[in-house]
Amino acid sequence: MRRGPAAAGEHGFTLVEMLVALAIFGIVAAVGVALAGSALGAVARSEAMLGEASAIERTRIALAADLGQAAPRVSLGSGQDPLPAFLLGPEGFVLVRRGARGLSPAVQKIAWGFDGSRLMRQTFTRVDGGAPGPAEVMLEGVREVRIRVAGEAGWVDAWLPAQPEALPRALELTLVTDRGAPLVLRFLVAA
Repeated sequence: MRRGPAAAGEHGFTLVEMLVALAIFGIVAAVGVALAGSALGAVARSEAMLGEASAIERTRIALAADLGQAAPRVSLGSGQDPLPAFLLGPEGFVLVRRGARGLSPAVQKIAWGFDGSRLMRQTFTRVDGGAPGPAEVMLEGVREVRIRVAGEAGWVDAWLPAQPEALPRALELTLVTDRGAPLVLRFLVAA
C-alpha cells in the first residue's frame, strides 16, 4: 500500500464538484416534491368532484323514482284538510307515490324541499293526516332551487289544476350549486 500523493487518475471529487452535485440533487428533489404535491391535490379535487357527481346521480335517481310513480291521489293534511295530488310551492313539492314496498296500502306521501343550502327529501308517517318524518339530505351546497312543471299550457311556475287529482306531465328542477353553474334536471311525472 502506498501512502502519499495520489497517482494520476486516482483523485477524488473536489469541493466545487460536490457542491454542484448537491445543488443539482436539491433542484431535482424540489421538482419531485412539487410534482407529488400537485398530484395529491389533483387526486383530492377528483375525489371531491366524484363525490358531488355521485350525490347528484343519487338525487336524480330518487327524484325519477318518486315522480315516475306519482299517483293521482288526493291526500289529507295534518288538519284533515284535503291536499291536491301534486302540491307545488316556491321551494319544493309534495306528492303521493305508488310502489312503496313494505307499506299497506302501497302508497307513500313524499315531500321534496330546499332549506337554503340543501335539497331535502322527506316521507310522511301516513298518507292521510300523517306528520312528516325526518328529512334526508339529498344534496348539499345548493344556493338556489327553481321548479317548473309542464301542464296543458306548457311550462309554468305554479301548479293550479282544475281537478285536485290532476298531475303535471313533467317537472323541471334547476339547482344552482356552490360551483355556480346551474344544473337542470327534467323528469316525466307518472310515466
